[in-house]
Amino acid sequence: MKNVDILIVGASTTGCWFAERMAREGFNVLVIEKELPENVSRSYDIFHMSKPEMEEFGLDIPEEDSPLREFAFSGSPMISPYGKYRKGGSSIITVGLHKHDYIMYMAEKAKNSGAAIKYGASFCDLVYNEKGAVIGAIYEKNGKKYTVYSKIVADCSGIPSVARTRLPDYYSVENFKLTPRDIFYVVLYYVKYKDETVDPRKLDGFFMQYKSWSAPAGEGYDAILGIGGSYSYEYSEEVFNSQLLKNYKYPNYDILKVEKGLTPYHRSVYSFVDDGFIAMGDAACLTKPTCGEGCTSSLVQGEIAAKVITKLLNDGKPLTKKNLWLINKQYMVKQGKDFDSMRPLLMGIVAIDFDEAEYLFANDILFSDKILGGLDNGLELSNDIILSTVKGIVAGVLKKKIRPSTVGKILKGLMQSGEVGKLYDSYPESPASFPEWKEKADKLWNEIGSLADTCDPEILNKLGIK
Repeated sequence: MKNVDILIVGASTTGCWFAERMAREGFNVLVIEKELPENVSRSYDIFHMSKPEMEEFGLDIPEEDSPLREFAFSGSPMISPYGKYRKGGSSIITVGLHKHDYIMYMAEKAKNSGAAIKYGASFCDLVYNEKGAVIGAIYEKNGKKYTVYSKIVADCSGIPSVARTRLPDYYSVENFKLTPRDIFYVVLYYVKYKDETVDPRKLDGFFMQYKSWSAPAGEGYDAILGIGGSYSYEYSEEVFNSQLLKNYKYPNYDILKVEKGLTPYHRSVYSFVDDGFIAMGDAACLTKPTCGEGCTSSLVQGEIAAKVITKLLNDGKPLTKKNLWLINKQYMVKQGKDFDSMRPLLMGIVAIDFDEAEYLFANDILFSDKILGGLDNGLELSNDIILSTVKGIVAGVLKKKIRPSTVGKILKGLMQSGEVGKLYDSYPESPASFPEWKEKADKLWNEIGSLADTCDPEILNKLGIK
């Protein structure tokens, strides 16, 4: 039996960051991680984080010659389905890092700040007091079970959400498990172009219609060609091969390495906190709706949580649902509204067929620099932008370039994006009003549906996915 201030489940990006952050404040922090050190975060080699976000959250940016760092780049515009048009793109510098190595570096920083990390320690269950509040957890290491008592348990275990999914139904933190419909199955092809005169950087970009992209890959490779989709890796690969490569021709290349991994693609949980508990990172579905990346976007909530919890502990106040609720409110207003309000519009956009999307790109309608340039930072659609978009779409219908059914999907996405924004603006100030708000949210999200609803039915049928 052990007593700590903060028990963190999971020692990947969010878990190590939160451990270091809270240990620096002088708190007794324990992290339990089911994997051994050499196996932590091994699904991908390269992962990307923007330089401004790394600076904002105190993540060290390795020097150019550091073994942790592989490259830095900017740009990556949106590309039309047939590759004729490129819109948006960003001047923000993105840093390519070796994921396992960088996370182990973060773990060392956490330990140097005073946090303890136990590897090979699998979470078993939460521990509750007589009032039903979380007061710790049980974990297993080397065949033996241990109980740790803590003032708060932070679930940073990623997609499995091993602690959150064990919560009782009466908790405000939802305990659902992510299904194949709620997950992005990502396949990364590390390639070398056969023509040495090809400039890979000129090919960087993102295809929203295919949910595919080209990005730097580092020494020994020319690029990473990535693809993501719901349901399965097979679905993602089929879209890449039967749709993207049919309509857009990359220069001839050899595939040198293939990596596969998962990321959540689901609206964030409605409440992150309850008595003695907080869900963070992928365990709370805190990923960017445009690409599913969550390493730094989840730290917006992490920074809010760190400040609120630090103040409560320093003031000697218990970490109850009521006292922790400010984390929910501040996050939903700062980022939750922006991220989740994008989802309905993105669903409408990806439902557009390739010919229609090419027309919209060509005429700067919907696929415009004004709209696409804001996707990564919270979409702000002014009335003028909405009006000009609607006019352009109507003109496309009259020219028989856009189907009326497509108009309905786009307008539905625009309207539902606005409804989500208004709902999150009204997020309750205290837990007392939460059940009523949750009822409205459930109704709205049931109407919106999931990005999985936009998957190609022919491919699903071919793969036997129902």
